This record gives sequence, structure tokens and C-alpha cells, in this order.
Amino acid sequence: MRGVYSVGGFNPAPALEPKLGAFYWVTPIPANWPRQRIESKLREYDYYGLQLLTIHEAMPGHYVQFEFANAVQPESRRALRAVFGNDPYVEGWAVYATQMMIEQGYPDHSPEMELSFDKQLLRVFANTILDIRMQTMNMSDQDALDLMEKQTFQEKEEAEEKLQRAKLTSCQLPVYFVGWRGWRDLLERDRKAQGGSFSLIKFHDRALAEGAVPLAEMDSLLGLGK
Repeated sequence: MRGVYSVGGFNPAPALEPKLGAFYWVTPIPANWPRQRIESKLREYDYYGLQLLTIHEAMPGHYVQFEFANAVQPESRRALRAVFGNDPYVEGWAVYATQMMIEQGYPDHSPEMELSFDKQLLRVFANTILDIRMQTMNMSDQDALDLMEKQTFQEKEEAEEKLQRAKLTSCQLPVYFVGWRGWRDLLERDRKAQGGSFSLIKFHDRALAEGAVPLAEMDSLLGLGK
């Protein structure tokens, strides 16, 4: 699993057995790694980086998202949402939720946390460029590493592991950007539609209650029109 989950990951409770529980983990650093690899890894995932990872994967990211999804009724609809879940909805929520937490002041309007998130948002952009150029434009390994290390300020260890992930998957890395932008746009459309009665909490509750549907369908589901 290290090829794709080199940092951490989240497993939700099964859609039809939600009481079995969910799991969020951080991938352990191998005992045989040399010191420079360990230091590179921990520079990328320092005190602030690990908090951002936990917001993304757990609270209020994927854990909260799937708690809502596993309450969808009837169960047949819940199962369909799980099997055919829309990746931009899923990953976009986690990025959007992280940004929302920072905008709401977590923790205590820390400039270090804001800077750390800005760096991670650059990674979201780089993920999209990396996947598209690698899969369709013959991007070289060195060009990919330069994009990540020199242009978007990622540590060497992060860049090399992301390069491996890009080679093992396709079309997954761009969904973070597509979904994040989709959630931000949906938020603004709901804010405009609700006017003075807009509530961020109610927006989240309504949107998450639909489960992982394509974001393009959310306007009609939320009664926003086109």
C-alpha cells in the first residue's frame, strides 16, 4: 500500500454496516530508512502538516463525510452512492474542508498553519499538472521532480513518493483540484441563493447528506437551479 498511501489514509465504515467503524492511519516510517530520508519526510509532515493531514482524512474531512454518507436512505441508494461514488466530490470535500477550517481561524488564526495550507494547496495544483503531463504529454521523471521540488516547494521525499504514486495511478491526482474548485463554487452559489439566511452549517449538512454524487448534480439536489 505504500505505493499510493505513502503518507496516510482513511477507510470508512462499510456502507451497509456503518457500526463496524472507520480507520484513519499515518503510514509509519520504515526502520531502515537513512537519516536524510527521515528528515525530509518530517520536514514535509511537521507539527502543522500532520494537523492538516488529520483534518483532511478525519475531522471534518473524510470521516465526517462518510458518516453522513452512511446515513443515506434507503440502503439501496446508499450502496449505489458507495459503489459509484464521485471522486471529485470525495477528495474535493477534504481539501475544501481543510481550507474552511483555516478560514474559520483554526487554530487561533495561526500564520504558520495558514502558510502550511497554502503550500499544500500548491501541491493540489501540482498534482493536476503532474498527472496530466505524465499521462498524456510524456513528462520526464526529472521534469516532474522539478515541478514538485523547485516550483511548488515540496520536500525531496514527498516528490519522489508522489512520482511513484502518479505512475501507479491515473486520473486520481487531478480530482483534488477539480473537487476543491467544485465545492468552492457550490458554496458561493448557495450563499447567493440563500442571501441573508445563508448558514455555513446548513449548507454543509445539506450537501453532505446527498452522498458522493457528481458535483454538477448538486445544484438541482439542493434546489439552486441553474
